[in-house]
Amino acid sequence: MRKWRKGCNLALLGIGVAALCGCAHQPMIDAGDVPGLFSGMLHGFIAIFSLIASLFAPVRVYACPNSGFGYELGFLLGFALCLLAALLALLPRIGGRIS
Repeated sequence: MRKWRKGCNLALLGIGVAALCGCAHQPMIDAGDVPGLFSGMLHGFIAIFSLIASLFAPVRVYACPNSGFGYELGFLLGFALCLLAALLALLPRIGGRIS
């Protein structure tokens, strides 16, 4: 009986959190001012540095609001490029070979 009550309480808590998240909204901005694909690539490439800077200063890692799919695709590509560049830079130091 106690397990059922605990599960019911967790389900009610989850529904309450989801209902509160549904009330969140983004500020309205002009459609010409939102970051797009290339801004997303830049933000993705410097995401690691932005994350470190956000610990000490009010810096955002991810632009919100943004243009949607274009920004997210650019962010993903920029972050992947950053990781690839770091891997290629560190590979000779750890004894790896590119063949």
